[in-house]
Amino acid sequence: MTRRNADLAVLLAIAFTARVAAFMTQTYVVFRDETFQYFEQGHRLAFGSGVVPWEYRDGIRSMLLPAAIAGIMRLTSLIGDDPLLYVRIVRGLCSALSLVVVVVGYRMAERYGRWAALLTGGLCAIWFDLIYFAPSVMTEVIAAHCGLLALWLNQQGRARWAGALLGLALCLRFQYGPALAAAVLWQVRLDWARWRALAIGGVPVVLAIGGVLDWVSWGAPFQSIWLNVLRNTFQGVSAAMGRESGLFYPAYLWVAFWPLPVLALAVIVGARSFPALAIAAGVTLILHTAIPHKEVRFVYLALAAGPILIGLGLARAIEAWPNLRRIAPIGASVALLLLSWRLATVAPLDARWSFERANVQAFLAAHDQPGLCGLGVKDIAIFDTGGYTYLHREVPIYFQDFDPALELPGSSIRLRLAVRLGGQDVRQFPGAALDAVDGLYNYLIAEQGNAGASYAPLACFTDQTRGEAAPLCLHRRPGGCS
Repeated sequence: MTRRNADLAVLLAIAFTARVAAFMTQTYVVFRDETFQYFEQGHRLAFGSGVVPWEYRDGIRSMLLPAAIAGIMRLTSLIGDDPLLYVRIVRGLCSALSLVVVVVGYRMAERYGRWAALLTGGLCAIWFDLIYFAPSVMTEVIAAHCGLLALWLNQQGRARWAGALLGLALCLRFQYGPALAAAVLWQVRLDWARWRALAIGGVPVVLAIGGVLDWVSWGAPFQSIWLNVLRNTFQGVSAAMGRESGLFYPAYLWVAFWPLPVLALAVIVGARSFPALAIAAGVTLILHTAIPHKEVRFVYLALAAGPILIGLGLARAIEAWPNLRRIAPIGASVALLLLSWRLATVAPLDARWSFERANVQAFLAAHDQPGLCGLGVKDIAIFDTGGYTYLHREVPIYFQDFDPALELPGSSIRLRLAVRLGGQDVRQFPGAALDAVDGLYNYLIAEQGNAGASYAPLACFTDQTRGEAAPLCLHRRPGGCS
């Protein structure tokens, strides 16, 4: 093994250890879609039980990721029934995929010398946002990692592999299509042989996943793309779920890349070393800023590109001043490590590491109850709960916050919802009706003091994101279920 390969292996080991430590010691959900769009649908495919959101009633999501998760869940069921087993295996695989950011950063900086490669790869290994998002089962994150690797492979002349990964990224997150297309256009321009190689690698992937899989799953080719656009753009669902100003992403970047002016200058300098990546990041931010509904995860492609470009920019700056080459890389590495640690552990970003922790812990506690025959859930919105993903028991769940056909202001369609057990819909009793049918369940998740006289608390949980809300408790009443 060469010294550079050995250096990269050490960085990858550090990066993977940090990512595994994060999801093994910090229970957090990056966003509720992670549970209900992917884990929950995998659970429903594998075991027949799960909450079915409107996206999977209408068919605007690809079944690719849920099917992969379902396979892992079925395999882990041969070992044990702990839901954290399959959750952590999937998170571990996602964390392993996230290491492509470290590889790309290291390899792109090698031209400036060993210390430059260590600085850039090391920054990608320890940057807090990359560690935070790495274990998440989100199409935005997985597609970004595929896209980053594709751009680097295309830069190295491996167009067919790049095409295959670009096709996969497009099927996972078609919203990244314009950004990745702009980056590839910069790389390839009028080189028709490379375009042909990209098509040979990418078209079969797109046809297989977007065409055939959607056809088998939903009855129409590419339905997860065209119907998604119809529902969210023309029928107003996305905007009805929340609007943010055009300053939403700049405000996040100001916090997440503080001190932004210094790091932004490094990004600009680094963009000269990897312009395609800078183009992909820039187009991602511009296009998503124009979309009313905004979430940080939507621009993860830009967030992942940031540390690479920062490292390349610092490497170029150090190269320009030979007298700094011995001490600057070490000083910059220590400063960036401390900065990453500070940004991860102080407000306002520190609360993310416990997002929905109490909700997940309550469902995990219910899983462990041998006498559980039915579970009631109060004081939590359905999509903030742990669902069957974390309950992982073949018992009915009754949600107080259930609406079978939600109508959002500004949207022209009704969002249909269902709860499935054994492949059959579970009748729900929303609102006050839940208390009237408590004989259907003998365990209840509710805020402390809101369970009723017949229920005794077993365990209570809280986290930073609950603020001043009462702790969330798992309660039990004597007897079974009618």
